[in-house]
Amino acid sequence: MTSAVRPVLTAALLAASGAASVGLAEGALPGWRASPLALGAASGLAAGAALLLLGGELRRARRARPAVGEAARAAEEAVAPPPARPLRRPGRPAAGAALAPPARRDDPRAIYAYAAQIIGQSLAWEGNYKAAAASLRDVPPEWIPPRMRMLAWSHLAQWQLCAGDIEGARRLLAVLDEARAPAEVRPLVRGARAAVLVRTGAGEEALALVGRTDGQRGEPPEVRQRYRITRAHALAARGDLAAARAELRRVVDDVGVDELCRWLPAGGPARAAMIEVIDEG
Repeated sequence: MTSAVRPVLTAALLAASGAASVGLAEGALPGWRASPLALGAASGLAAGAALLLLGGELRRARRARPAVGEAARAAEEAVAPPPARPLRRPGRPAAGAALAPPARRDDPRAIYAYAAQIIGQSLAWEGNYKAAAASLRDVPPEWIPPRMRMLAWSHLAQWQLCAGDIEGARRLLAVLDEARAPAEVRPLVRGARAAVLVRTGAGEEALALVGRTDGQRGEPPEVRQRYRITRAHALAARGDLAAARAELRRVVDDVGVDELCRWLPAGGPARAAMIEVIDEG
């Protein structure tokens, strides 16, 4: 029994004994029921005895504490293991585990990657492309589920272009592989590659990716407007400003000026024409 528990247990036993004594006396002497004063006196005596003994126990425990503390420290030092080499920081995965892509949606790495993309999308819609790119740029590729990797990098390419980070967008060309993307994402990956190429001086290569007319590459409606904008840049780079302006006009006639405004910060050969068409509304 520890020295801290012993006085408390002693007091509890004494109090219980006192209460039992009062109860026995009341049962043995019926006259006590009619005498509250007698009952109070008996109870007080029992409580007083318990308190006195509890005080004695506490004083004895206090005197013994230094010796007990020294003994405990000595025992602890006797069984303590020898100092070991520092362990690897907890939580840091082994190299093999870090390279394994998330296989489940509830994998914390996948959740982090999804969140980074959602935050980036929100920031991009507000026009804060630099912060949008930063939210996704530093996510380790191995943390992004394989089926969403190309989609994430396609968004990142646009945000980097609009943030003025042409070199960062150029580096993404090495990983924006249409053949490795899921079928439903390939048109977007193709558009992202073309958007980067046209801003790095490869206008003809970009034009081959998006086609010279609507539907030539079988693009779905949701990416048609960005194909038109990229096509306009490629045509402007060739000096065909009238054809470039016509592509931009189709964008505005179909969806209004918002799409042009979103891509305007990325610049490009047709930027002046974009401003004119936006002003015309």
